Amino acid sequence: MMKTGRTYLAATAVVLALAATGCGTKNATGTGDPTAAPTGAASAAPSAQAVEVAPAALLKLVGEKTSAAKSAKVEGVTELPTGKTAMHGSISWADGLQGELTGNAGGPMADAISKAGGDGTFTARYLSDAMFINMGDGMASQLGGAHWIRYGYADLAKLMGPAGDSLKQQLQSADPVNSVRALIASGQVTKAGTEDVNGTKATRYTGDLSAAAIAQAAATGLTPEQIDGLQKQFKAAGITTEHIEVWVSQDDLLVKKVEKVQTAAGPVTSTALYTDYGTPAAVRAPGQSDTVDFAQLMKGAQGAGGSAPTS
Repeated sequence: MMKTGRTYLAATAVVLALAATGCGTKNATGTGDPTAAPTGAASAAPSAQAVEVAPAALLKLVGEKTSAAKSAKVEGVTELPTGKTAMHGSISWADGLQGELTGNAGGPMADAISKAGGDGTFTARYLSDAMFINMGDGMASQLGGAHWIRYGYADLAKLMGPAGDSLKQQLQSADPVNSVRALIASGQVTKAGTEDVNGTKATRYTGDLSAAAIAQAAATGLTPEQIDGLQKQFKAAGITTEHIEVWVSQDDLLVKKVEKVQTAAGPVTSTALYTDYGTPAAVRAPGQSDTVDFAQLMKGAQGAGGSAPTS
């Protein structure tokens, strides 16, 4: 495959990794312990509709109940300055992010995928140490007949630098309530009324994080050197603020979240809807004979006189 094709595959992998973490990423910005209360105890606790409680206290309960559910169906949309990606499927966060999502890309990103041989649609499987992406028969024809490309999280980290180290940590320790924890940590949670979300009555909460708080959240599990590099990347990207909104059902479960980050290139918005908590989401890696490793594709490019692509 041409060097440009590999570049598009690298960029696509980064976008799909970011989109997946938008569907469900864990960070340490909050103090709520997902195992602090068993599901039965959480269910017995008074809901926001029964007793008026402080937003942060309610959101802590929401974090506990949602984390304890372990899996759900999800619909997500990630909007970047370079295009929009829509995904849907089932995910589990019992042991990091695992599950399968299908979807399509639009705008310039779809054009890039088309140049690499795909049609803009994809299936992505997320496991504990890697994600696997299938972009159809058109792409397979350029990969010796293999339909799946394996992207090890360690390889993605190398590709993206310090930001990749952070993404790797997030993919390996994910659940949907990062936004809930972030709102608790912000200390500026606002209750913003009730709305209907997919037929469910839900209460909306909003808040904003500073650039420093965003960096702190993304730095979870990194070394001091990696944190320093991450902060420099954030500054270079012009990241200034993050606006977060979450919708909570009467059962104290997260049903929707929206996160918008301002960057020098424009806003990045991630939206996710959650239903059917507890739904099965187990996946297995595709067969080896139908899989190629992205790291090997990169080695092949370098051996042919090319260079590894950058995102």
